Amino acid sequence: MAVAFKETKYFWQEQLDPKSIRLGLTPEAQDELGRVKFVELPMVGELALGDTLVAVEAEKAVLDLPTPVAGKVTAVHTEISDDPELMNSQKHQDNWIADLLVD
Repeated sequence: MAVAFKETKYFWQEQLDPKSIRLGLTPEAQDELGRVKFVELPMVGELALGDTLVAVEAEKAVLDLPTPVAGKVTAVHTEISDDPELMNSQKHQDNWIADLLVD
């Protein structure tokens, strides 16, 4: 299966399977925010379009970043809470935020 990949202003989106996606921070968002110092990750459960996916405190801004899709959060990259600078990584396996089940 080919992996579908797209980006929005703040998030890259990787298709994990027909109903699941993984979201992470784009390089453009990393540049806009600067070094990330703190993140508040989503809880497992339902998210409506526009709900806060992740709250970020960085050297250039403090933002609540809205989810670009509605769905159910099924997994959260909890290592980011302990090491927020992972959000500044260019590697998707390091800077992913959450997996969502979408319709």
